[in-house]
Amino acid sequence: MITKLRARAENESGFTLIELLIVIIILGILATIVLFATGTFTSQSNTAACKANARILTIAEAAYAANNSGTVSNHSAGALSQYLQDPFPTSNVPTAPTGTNTTWTC
Repeated sequence: MITKLRARAENESGFTLIELLIVIIILGILATIVLFATGTFTSQSNTAACKANARILTIAEAAYAANNSGTVSNHSAGALSQYLQDPFPTSNVPTAPTGTNTTWTC
């Protein structure tokens, strides 16, 4: 009985086509999950960076108003440059307030 099992095991070496296809499908599914998660994290990190920059710009505007008798800046880089860190990041910059909107938006 043992010799029959050994003989059978020696004759069956390698993978079958079905086993190979299953492994490829599983790897494809895992790669898809990883790529989706990476895209989600990138989007979330860009949003977080934009919100952080909006907070910095809001603080700079408050400092500008405090130093200029309460007048509001024109939301330009030149007006707020002395209140910002040097250099201020150019990516993930929020949209300046317009009209009745008084907050920086991402």
